[in-house]
Amino acid sequence: MKKQTPAQLEAIQRLMQMADTPQNLEAMQYVVFQFDFRDFDQFIIECPPGSIRFNNLLRLAVFCDNVGFLVESGVVDREAVFELFPIPWAKVEPVIQGMRKDLDWPDTFDYFERLGREYMKWWEAKRKRLNVPAGSPELGGIPRSLFVAKPRPPAPARPASPPRPGSPSRAAVPAPAIGRVPQPALPVAPAGAVEEKPKTLRVMTPSKAVKVVSKEKGGPQARPKAHSRAAPARKR
Repeated sequence: MKKQTPAQLEAIQRLMQMADTPQNLEAMQYVVFQFDFRDFDQFIIECPPGSIRFNNLLRLAVFCDNVGFLVESGVVDREAVFELFPIPWAKVEPVIQGMRKDLDWPDTFDYFERLGREYMKWWEAKRKRLNVPAGSPELGGIPRSLFVAKPRPPAPARPASPPRPGSPSRAAVPAPAIGRVPQPALPVAPAGAVEEKPKTLRVMTPSKAVKVVSKEKGGPQARPKAHSRAAPARKR
């Protein structure tokens, strides 16, 4: 690695301070050791915007994108950045590509992408220089933790809940018809029974009610009307 200028050393020191913050350390740790998504749709369902894992991925992508801009601008040396910071573009590329399509933003984190592809080439050359055997042909000597997402274990099957004691099964209870209210069955008279006539309710007038009350209290009773008699004829 070539000797760095004072300006480049100062920029590298500031990048190291930014990378050592608790938020950036947590983001790098999550992507390198725990990230296991290979599809954007599944990622956005389990890690919606605002969640901790979504913020970790976004924070790492923004940091690497800023570093890529500084590298292309000549502010920091490319090889010094590759020696100090892991650039896991290959691991998060499927999710970033899906994010570009979803947002209709084709150049999202494009500095991160170019920096990551150069990082993969640099790692392959470094492996040959150090005479380190490649782990697998498809990786090309790049560390697996920076290239391939972890395989996800299958989700455990949910056990069936036992039926509640004393409760009838759902299949034995018929479902009521929609829009129809069941009517109660009318009682059936036994054979040979005489049908009773409905009783008539008599309404008492106010005058009769007063007479009945006076009789109960022992008051004066109504006098019977005197019969009218014809006057006797005079004798002549």
